[in-house]
Amino acid sequence: MSRNRKILLLGVDGLIPELVERFCAEGALPNIQRLRDEGGSTRLLPYISTWGDTNFVSFLTGQAPGTSWVGQRQPPSGTGHLLELMRDAGHRAALVHFPESLVPAGERDLCFAPFWSGSGPAPMELAPACLHSTDLDRWTSTPSSEALGWPPTGTLAHHQKHNRFAIERTDDGFVALIPAHRDKPVPVMLRLDGERLRLQLARAEASLSVGEWSDWLPLADEHALEGKPAAVRFKLLDLDVANGRIDLLQSQIAAPEGSSGRPGLARRLIERHGPFISKWAVSADPDTRYFETSFEEGRYQLEWLVDSALTLLGDEGFSLFATVFRLNDETHHTCLAQCDPESKFYTASDHARYLEVIRHSYRILDDAVGRALAGCDDDTTLVLASDHGDVPNSHLCDIHRRLAEFDLCTIDGEGKPDVATSQAFLKDERGGLEIFVNRDLVPSGEIDRVQTRILKALNTWYVDTPGGERNVVALALKKQDASPLGYWGERMGDVLFAYAPGFVWGTNQRGDTVAELVTPGANHGPQVPTASTGFASNHGVAFFHGAGIRPDVELAFDTARGIQRMDSAGATFARLLGLSTDSLEGKVLEGLVESELR
Repeated sequence: MSRNRKILLLGVDGLIPELVERFCAEGALPNIQRLRDEGGSTRLLPYISTWGDTNFVSFLTGQAPGTSWVGQRQPPSGTGHLLELMRDAGHRAALVHFPESLVPAGERDLCFAPFWSGSGPAPMELAPACLHSTDLDRWTSTPSSEALGWPPTGTLAHHQKHNRFAIERTDDGFVALIPAHRDKPVPVMLRLDGERLRLQLARAEASLSVGEWSDWLPLADEHALEGKPAAVRFKLLDLDVANGRIDLLQSQIAAPEGSSGRPGLARRLIERHGPFISKWAVSADPDTRYFETSFEEGRYQLEWLVDSALTLLGDEGFSLFATVFRLNDETHHTCLAQCDPESKFYTASDHARYLEVIRHSYRILDDAVGRALAGCDDDTTLVLASDHGDVPNSHLCDIHRRLAEFDLCTIDGEGKPDVATSQAFLKDERGGLEIFVNRDLVPSGEIDRVQTRILKALNTWYVDTPGGERNVVALALKKQDASPLGYWGERMGDVLFAYAPGFVWGTNQRGDTVAELVTPGANHGPQVPTASTGFASNHGVAFFHGAGIRPDVELAFDTARGIQRMDSAGATFARLLGLSTDSLEGKVLEGLVESELR
């Protein structure tokens, strides 16, 4: 086996196996079809909770959540996971735009622009991606009566953005202010020039017609945010000279070098491939004005990630590159409920329009796969993989209110739990499907009794629907019984559970414990990993291609008889890199690797 063996993991948030198969059959994904024909593939069953942090940590550590899942923003250490094995063997890993719940293990590794899930903006973000307009009334926002996601206080399930800012008139034109997070706003002077718009930012200038992007414009010293070198670009979305109306998109402004641990290397990537953006300005939602720009900014980000992967693996001596691309998941959240025939929000007349938005995001991904295939050398294994799929939502569930109905949890006037006075509660960082017994209130001899009452609250939770009575919770287990699901150890909750298909974390203004949703959406995290319709499922998927991989192999996946779990990927990576798998729980995907490696 070559000592130069390398792995390029192109992780995708929420790639749905059924849609991959549909779009491949249409001929829309020729490069992913090539992965299927020339390499090996399998579906993967996610762990509870079915979201990215839990499952990409398991995927890349090669260990089940009971061993490697500490919590959001809390990377595992000392478990003998894949990245630690790589460090000990002298292999270098680059995690670029990867969940912050896992970071590289060695000082020579690279952690670049990890996802930020804490309060407030990410430290690397100097200014958010924005829409600037002279007519903000064109965006009428309808106040939502529901908040979905975990914690159930936001709008993650709908991917809504609140980033619109007014363009003001001046004596000689207009001015847009870039809203810096930790510095004073940066003015952008705008002047009409016939059917074009001239922009001046410090000493940089650009002239745009409608539909054009500017080059990246550097922020000069007098306007540098927090004293950090950075750049910004713009797209002119609309220009009505007669009425003086301007709509202007401004990219995210970021400075990821300082938090990378390897600022020199990070600067080389930016100098070679351009500024990095972690977010786009407009949601990939066909009911949102200028939604097509999400595809343009998403494509820019994905090409940047692939090009940087090839640089790090080919020129900088790294053995593993891992990233996660999120545009596909966003189109599922905004469109899947309207194009899945089993969804309550489905209409035949809207099916094609919403499905095309999803298909477009898959085509962008397919182009990136082709870009990676063209750049990989003979020692590289290219892996395209998702952490989960998606299925449509039908009902929101307020777990703390349910526990309160059984005198297990105390909630305040806003419906939030008072942990200090509650016998049972959930922790934000653990993913929303683990219930903890409050050991400050409950004596050790009473813990089993409280667990049993929690199970009663969950297992008797039903809702009436037009199709009949439905159970809200698909499964619930005490901590001591949860090891078959990959959970154990001191970190996990005292009860592990998962909602039935269609049920999602959330709250509404009425304060319902469970309620039928009024806005369309799709989800994955709270629902049982086997959730599926005839159109989509929560299953993940992985394609392996290149060095060490057998051609034209598809592993059988049967949730009733045998399944491959997320940690199987990490164990297979270890095998490809010639590392021991003794400390890993995942089973090597033996059927995919060449005989010399088995």
